[in-house]
Amino acid sequence: MSAKSLRFVLIANWIFACFFSFTLVTHWDELSPLPVESAVTVTQWDRSKPANELHAQIEQFMMDRAITAGRVSNNFDGNGRTLYVAGSDPIVQEWLHDGYRDFTRSVTTHVRPFADLGAQEPVGSYVVFGDYAKAVELGEFFSTQGMRVNERADRWSLALIDRAVQDQQSSVLKMMVLVSVAVAAAGVLLGARAYGVKRLQGFGYGGLLLSDLRRATTYWLAAGALVLEVAAGFLAIYNGLASFGIYLLTTFVISCVLAIVAIGTHALALALLMQLRVLAAVKGELPARTASAAAYLLQAVTVVATVVLAERAIETGLDLKRRADVSAAYTQLGSTSRIGVGNVKSAAGFTEASSVVGAWLRAEEQANHLVLAGREIVQDAGALRGRDLMYVNENFLHAQPIRLADGTRVTTDGPALLIPADLWDHRDEMVRLLPSNLTTVDFKRAETAVGQEVFTYTSEIDGPVAPSQVDKDHSFAKDPIVVFLPSRSGLITVDNLVAFATQGRVLFPNPQTVADAVAADPELRRFVVSATPAAAEAAEERTDALRDFRLALFGVGAGVLVLFVSGIGAVLIHTRRNAQLIFARHVSGWRFITTHRMLLAFEAVVLAVLVGWLPYQAARVNSRLAEYTSRGSSPPFDPVTLGFPEWGAIGVLAVLTVGGVVAALIRAHRRVVRAGASEA
Repeated sequence: MSAKSLRFVLIANWIFACFFSFTLVTHWDELSPLPVESAVTVTQWDRSKPANELHAQIEQFMMDRAITAGRVSNNFDGNGRTLYVAGSDPIVQEWLHDGYRDFTRSVTTHVRPFADLGAQEPVGSYVVFGDYAKAVELGEFFSTQGMRVNERADRWSLALIDRAVQDQQSSVLKMMVLVSVAVAAAGVLLGARAYGVKRLQGFGYGGLLLSDLRRATTYWLAAGALVLEVAAGFLAIYNGLASFGIYLLTTFVISCVLAIVAIGTHALALALLMQLRVLAAVKGELPARTASAAAYLLQAVTVVATVVLAERAIETGLDLKRRADVSAAYTQLGSTSRIGVGNVKSAAGFTEASSVVGAWLRAEEQANHLVLAGREIVQDAGALRGRDLMYVNENFLHAQPIRLADGTRVTTDGPALLIPADLWDHRDEMVRLLPSNLTTVDFKRAETAVGQEVFTYTSEIDGPVAPSQVDKDHSFAKDPIVVFLPSRSGLITVDNLVAFATQGRVLFPNPQTVADAVAADPELRRFVVSATPAAAEAAEERTDALRDFRLALFGVGAGVLVLFVSGIGAVLIHTRRNAQLIFARHVSGWRFITTHRMLLAFEAVVLAVLVGWLPYQAARVNSRLAEYTSRGSSPPFDPVTLGFPEWGAIGVLAVLTVGGVVAALIRAHRRVVRAGASEA
């Protein structure tokens, strides 16, 4: 490898390591604060006691056992997350007083006392600022309190790293390795003539390799110091060098891995080059078939990987865009909370809970203190199958207005059945979908406008969902059938009120209403065990979607870089291998396209894959959609259309990859023509 190429590879490795480390540590910081060493995940609890009482017992246990831990809850107002922390460690008071400095600006951690969790459900992630033994001890205590512990994890265990470095991140890491391989191999090939001259001077394989390794070590350390100094300057401005030790260690490890890969590739490529005769090496000839096959194979692999990453990035980007309306809707909810009903251990207990909670909900309904947002999926066969059926009251319609077919808002005092225009001819069939106590009610019927998406206060859905829609957000119902039941009409039964409440579909705009009622009624306090903001769950999903999108973009960027580098390597090998032929054809009057028809044909295939992959996937999905339509079934997903974001991404990929390769080929062709075959 020539000295110039060697320097390029090593400084490129350091730059890659710094960028990838930044993304990796950012991801870790977004998962949980970086000082966290272990964690406990609680997925369920038996609701055997009020949440605020349980939180007090957890805090006391942590203080008694000298465990510093907290509960992490994502916020939906764009301000990141809240860490409810407790423990005897002095760092707790420091964080409560001065705040916690995050590594990344994409999330801000607000630190509050553990007691501020109040009546929120205790389900979620508990982070431990201590070793795994402390997490085990805390998890065992949770189990004795009726909480189901799904996982106890050491942050730096192999299992957790495997989960934290997967999918997009592992793809990015593989891309980084391919970059190192491609650049290192191309550098050796570029220095073929220089190596040939040294062989004439008596250098063997071992001498050449040791000479390169000595220069590599010196320059690797010098380049590392320079790049890390620049990175430290950036981080000093970005986050005040918060958690810089973790970032520095991660960068060093990644750079070492990439350097080992580069040197190993260099050694193998040099061994391949040594198979040439000395005079052939001095002329710059290469082991043609092996080198060409390796270059084309690398480019083919990176094309497929980059297209898949681009597809994933577009998908996550569009999903994030779709969540924009959801984010706005949840942000407007403020502290609107759903209640948790628990402490029920038998059939008799369930009856008692339904009686106590139901009577209270009925009183709150009469006082117009709650929002009814009942929702179910119609299971019957026919035109109504798969449609959303909602039960709402005045507070719901006030916050989520529904337009009639004439464009006006729904305004009615009595019970009403609001029917989408496409189901108006089936209005008589809808009565049988209602509970038995509502079948005799004289509903006013009104036709609603087409194309409305109604916010339902929860991303969960009751009913069968297509596999492709499992991970999608279901907070909006498209053109639902709406049953309006005035709060003071008493038409919804107490049992149905309790059932909707246990599903999170009875909400209180003012959670203080719940707190006051629970404080005043010991019986109610036994069964109403929590009041959790409705936006909490959606905030978790939004955070995950944003994190996936950033990782996908980084993966695409790495993939494009690999494609570009591998394409340049293919051009280099092609022109070196065929230098005499290219020069002869030029002298004979051959055109550029004809001279390089094999390489250009391969690049045309690359271009076809880049341009055709997403349209092919869209056509394949839409053909499945047509099968549902032909059978008269309701399709489980919407048709796939390619808009400006998709075509724009395809165009950028094509220009940066194939366009770059063609430009490099034109430059190499001119160099051969100008300098002659011997200088190619």
